[in-house]
Order: sequence, then C-alpha cells, then structure tokens
Amino acid sequence: MGGLVTSREAGLTVPDWPTSFGYNMFLLPFDQWLGKFGIFEEHAHRLMASLVGLFTAGIAIWMWARESAGRTRTIAITGVLVTLGLMGVRTQTMFVVMAVAASLMAAFSVIKIISNRSALRWWATLAYSMVIVQGVLGGLRVTQLKDQIGVLHGTLAQIFLIVLTCIALFTSRWWKESKAAKTVESLVPRVVRSHFFYATLLIFLQLILGATMRHQHAGLPVWDFPKAHGQWWPSTEENMLAKYNADRSALQNQLHANKQTLDAAGNPTVFLTTGKDIQATHISLHMFHRVMALLILGLVLGTAILTHRKLGGGHMLSKLSLFWLGLVLVQATLGILTVLKYKPADIATLHVLVGAATLLTGAMGTVISRSRKLPTCLKNKEEESNDIAQMEPAGQ
Repeated sequence: MGGLVTSREAGLTVPDWPTSFGYNMFLLPFDQWLGKFGIFEEHAHRLMASLVGLFTAGIAIWMWARESAGRTRTIAITGVLVTLGLMGVRTQTMFVVMAVAASLMAAFSVIKIISNRSALRWWATLAYSMVIVQGVLGGLRVTQLKDQIGVLHGTLAQIFLIVLTCIALFTSRWWKESKAAKTVESLVPRVVRSHFFYATLLIFLQLILGATMRHQHAGLPVWDFPKAHGQWWPSTEENMLAKYNADRSALQNQLHANKQTLDAAGNPTVFLTTGKDIQATHISLHMFHRVMALLILGLVLGTAILTHRKLGGGHMLSKLSLFWLGLVLVQATLGILTVLKYKPADIATLHVLVGAATLLTGAMGTVISRSRKLPTCLKNKEEESNDIAQMEPAGQ
C-alpha cells in the first residue's frame, strides 16, 4: 500500500496527521475515503500501518511472555501496553517523543542482540521500536513536506521487513530442527556465504536508490530501453535536458490524445510526468539504477551457480538461490515494463513489492548460510565408489 501511495502520487491527498481531514484517523467516515482515488490509498496505508503496529506489539508481548519471568516480564509487557495507550493521545508532539524513545530502545535492542542473538524477545523489541519510528516518519513526511523523510521512511521499512523475516525464520520448525554450526568449518564454503551477503547488500542499496528516485516525484526521466534517449549513457547537457523535457511533454500530449493517460473514471493511469522538469540528477540516478540492476543480476546468478557446484542441486541453499534468481528476473522485467509502459502505478508498485521479496530472500540465505550446519549434497569419488560397492551383489 505504501508503494501504491507513492506510485499514484497520493502521499499528500490526506494533508494532515495524525488526524485525517480533522477526524480521528480511525473514525474517518467511509464516504470520505472509500472509492476516492488517492485518498483511499493514503488512508488505507495509514490504517494498515496501525494494524502492522498492533500485530508487532502482540509479537513483542508474546516473546517476552515466553522468554522471561517475574518482574522482568511484567515491566516489559507493561512497557508495550503503555506505549499502545499513549498512541491514543493522538497529537504530533506525543508521537515525536515516542519515536525518540523508540529509537533509543531500538539501539539498546541491537546491543542486546549482538550479545545474545538467540534472544527473540530483543528481536521483537527491535521490531516494535522500529514500527513506531516508521509510523512517525510517515506522518512527518506529510506535515513537513520533505522528500528526504520519505526516503528514510522507505528505507526503514526494508530494515523492518528483514527483522520480521528473521523472527519468522528463528521461530520456524525448520530452524528448530536444523543444527547450529559450532565452528566456521561446519558452515557452507566461504565463497557461498560471501555471495549471499554481498548480493543482499547490493539489493538493499538498490532499494535505497529506487526510493530516492521515487520520492523525487519527478515522473519518468527515461522512457526507452535498453538505450536511454537513444544513447547508452544519455548526455545531461542543458540543451539535451531541454530536448528531453520537450520530448516528454509531446509524448504526454500524444498519450492523452490517444486516451492512454486516464481510466474510465478520469483518474491517471500512467505517471510519465508530474509537472517537474527532468534534471541531470534524475537522469544519473536512473542510469545508476540500471547499472546496479545488472550487477545484482550477475551476482545472484553467480550465487546460484556457485551453490549448485559447491553444495549440489538438492541442497536447500541451492534451491533458495534458484528461487532468488527467479525473483530477480521478475524484478528486472517489471522494471523494464515500468519504463516502456510510461510508469503505470500498478506495475511500478509490483516492482517495489518484488524488490522487497528479493531483499528478504537474500537476507534469509545470508542468515542461514552463516549460522546453520548444512552438509553438502555432493559426494566425493571415494564415497561414490563405496556406495556402488555396497549395492553390487557379492562375488561380482
């Protein structure tokens, strides 16, 4: 929903926060947001964010109830319930104070996790602290009108997703039944671990770059592929920028004349232009985004090849790497379609969604490869000879 809000340029359709058109957010009349383009996306995003926060609070309470006892458990659960209660004091000042306190608690949780990575109560505390900060950043993006806050809001969402993914992984049956690696030698080969880590890091940086592009709200600076404005690396000279802007305006007019810019209800369907001129930074960011996409594709492809060679096709990391490669290919396809179809909101949002799925898949592969004892599925020649000898009948 957050991706859809940005894709449809709907972030300021509800101009106030923490209220919505002056109403308590949860009491906004249905006829003022259901079925209304832009307002529906923005208000639904707020409601879903509140639901995510409530679920995360539930996870934190549950983890502290499971992993602690006595006074510690009481203090921790009371702390979560008190913060939930304070959210009912729906003023901007209260939310900012809570975000500052939550930031400090997040930092403290990280310290605790570093000292004891198996303490799920601190993972849950980190997630709950982050969701508070995330919600406040989303609100401040509306009231402060700063794109930089939007970029930070989008980036923190990806980190929050990784934390939730880790909690889901650590509480899964597979994790509990698999063996923890006691030594580095019992891990999968270092080259496999490195490929998972660096590819995931590159994807994270790519998502930050994508968020920076989207939150400039400058439309689509390049609309051809594989070249860009007919060049492999487009010029950003002043005269060329003027030409790009003129070409984009002409294309927008043509699409409008062909009835390709609005749906039957008169709402925009593509966001080729948003009223802002193309700048040199827009072109550069777009091209760096393309280059990063190629690097990620190559690195994830290399990860899939390496895991199959080092671990065997039946190994769980080999299967995960193939799934990961499939996601990257889908992600690349959606990125290309976003360009060639002149930035339709639905495709652009799917591009964001699959990007998040790609990140969490890489995060899981990185965590698993660096913590679990997963023997290779490959057999050396001596083991294969012994297996063959055992299967042959006596005397042959």
